Amino acid sequence: YTRKGDAGTSQLFTGERRDKHDDVFEAMGTVDELCSVVGVVYSQLMTSNEALPEQLLDVMSRLFDVGSHIARPAPKQAQQSNTEMVQTKRPFHPHNTDLLEEWIDTMTDQLPELTSFVLPTGSPASAQLHVARTVCRRAERRMVPLVQRDESCDPAALSYVNRLSDYLFTAARYVNYCDGRDEMQYRR
Repeated sequence: YTRKGDAGTSQLFTGERRDKHDDVFEAMGTVDELCSVVGVVYSQLMTSNEALPEQLLDVMSRLFDVGSHIARPAPKQAQQSNTEMVQTKRPFHPHNTDLLEEWIDTMTDQLPELTSFVLPTGSPASAQLHVARTVCRRAERRMVPLVQRDESCDPAALSYVNRLSDYLFTAARYVNYCDGRDEMQYRR
């Protein structure tokens, strides 16, 4: 422990200190929460023969990459060393989003057609994937202002998080399908 955050500020990767309620920390914290929720699902499915556990490991690694992008915003007070650090940041590769789309398509090809809203129920892993999906949507909402203000949050990382929520929804349906569970439909 350093006690440096006891007064309500925290340090970014760039060395800059900001209030803990800063948009950057809100986004980073939500992405971190999402990664943890995905980790819970992984622990529930890790003995599965399906491809999902390996995919979830990849997702957690990519979420660390997303967090890294968020943690390196453009400095509020230009300092040469911080600016150089932001400029040397590796781009978030769009291939990551393409891979999610491939996984979505593979699962969707095996699922019954979606004809109405489904309730976030089923197996514990499926229900937890729905929780992950909602946390993912929140992470996306937290990232949007950073991209719009051009705080060096790569738009490709935002696209990934957007597609990830689609992946998590499809994975939730797929887990129920593989477990032989019927999807609970929305009722009026």
